[in-house]
Amino acid sequence: MADSSAGGRKNIGIVSAGAMGVSLMIGSGIFSTPALILRLVGSPAMALVLWALGAVVSFGGATAFIELGLMFRQNGGTMRFLAHAYPRPRVLLAYLFAWCMIVCIRPGAIAANGPVVGKYWLYAAGIVDTGWRARGIGFGCITVITAANILSAKWSLRVINVLTAVKILVLLVIVIAGIVASTGVIGVPKNTNWSHGFRGTSGDAHSYSSALTKVFWAYDGFTNLVYSLGELRRPERNLPWAVGGSVAVVGILYMLANVAFFFVVPLDVAINSEEILAAEFTNRVFGHFVGRVVLPVFIGLSVFGAIFSQTYGVARLLDSANMVGFVPMGRLLCGNHRRLQTPVASLVIMYALTLVYLLAPPPGRVFDLLVDFVQWSTWLFYGLAAAGAIVLRYTMPACPLRTFKSFHPLNILFIVFCVYITVVPFIPPKTDDGQYPYYLSPLLGLIMTVAGLVPWYLRMVWWPKRTGVNLSVWARVLDAGHVAASEDGQNEPEQNNAENKRRENMDRLSTDTISYELPLPDLHRDIVLSEYL
Repeated sequence: MADSSAGGRKNIGIVSAGAMGVSLMIGSGIFSTPALILRLVGSPAMALVLWALGAVVSFGGATAFIELGLMFRQNGGTMRFLAHAYPRPRVLLAYLFAWCMIVCIRPGAIAANGPVVGKYWLYAAGIVDTGWRARGIGFGCITVITAANILSAKWSLRVINVLTAVKILVLLVIVIAGIVASTGVIGVPKNTNWSHGFRGTSGDAHSYSSALTKVFWAYDGFTNLVYSLGELRRPERNLPWAVGGSVAVVGILYMLANVAFFFVVPLDVAINSEEILAAEFTNRVFGHFVGRVVLPVFIGLSVFGAIFSQTYGVARLLDSANMVGFVPMGRLLCGNHRRLQTPVASLVIMYALTLVYLLAPPPGRVFDLLVDFVQWSTWLFYGLAAAGAIVLRYTMPACPLRTFKSFHPLNILFIVFCVYITVVPFIPPKTDDGQYPYYLSPLLGLIMTVAGLVPWYLRMVWWPKRTGVNLSVWARVLDAGHVAASEDGQNEPEQNNAENKRRENMDRLSTDTISYELPLPDLHRDIVLSEYL
């Protein structure tokens, strides 16, 4: 059934690479969270500061991921970065990341986005959402997207490209309409949102932590491409432009969109509009039909595109986790279907997990809960990965594929904010008027992360002791043909002459794709290191 080639076909060019980041960043975040962020921080001016800060901090993280992505050019992204930066004990951090990403982060995020599509389309149809109606539409969207990804990777990328263009067009329409409305050309009643400055701004640290979580939710997509690096053409050129450029473009559009929203929508209405602030904006600017029907449909399509990008990327991550041995009998699941050339089994597994998060929670403010829940683990591991870029600068100083170097002060800023949004949610807020306890979302994230220790021990410690198969040796490849000290502190045996020759000829190898196998004595025969680095 499966073709286990590590990288798969090189389907992703510069346009699709940029679209994978932009399409996920411009998803539900900018349309569903500005009102929630405003409610938390108290003033539009402070909300705008957080959106600007989110762009700068995300760019600092993006540069670290570019450096790491060029060093390790296989599908799997952050999982591989963590494994090489922190190989001991037995690639624990990489395993926990893969566990969280596959079991809760991506399925929860997709499940959160699905009903947002439904809410906008129900709003356009004039139908009152009962909670389950939006979920029903979300279920249909997730099903269609999974089927499309199974049938064709190329056509999935083409759909992502088209929907990315739609997203940018929708945001540009909102930005231009807001600017025109502010001049008085459109008959929209003026409000005093921006004249108040920072008046009414909250001083609660917990509120800022929750607000930053939602801001970073909107910027999260800049990492999406790294899970499909094995399919990226010319990574040394395309990766920096796609990841760095997508953060810069999206950051500018986000800030201008927030300015437009609050030029038009009064403060009290904005706060109470929750996930449909953009629909409220379009209704006031363009009138009933265009504002309440046409643009909400396109906004729903924008979120639909984000689900497409999430589904494409996470299936490649699960495939990589199977390939390196994290999943029992993973070799039976990983790889592309021989005829379809898509990771069918991985897509089906992710679909099933997503439906659990979509259908299991009770009606209510589930969106807030899911966003905060999946974001806690996300930014914990993103911070560790960015720190890993600094660590690897010293542990692998001569890596031949490090063709890009990130700026450490920006990396450190990113790490600091990751620490902030993972620690502060546990501090009691001044007021707690939420439907759920303030600590529930981060606590669920922590519990899910710690729960990964059980399968990690069974798979990476107990199983190797029983069988003599070392499933973590692949992560100790520090350079072409170099292996770090093993778990007991002893060096691996010297490589054979053929491997020494590969090492000597490293400079002549193509930086597009490096393909070799390491004859490591304790490496399971089922784990093939091909196209590594």
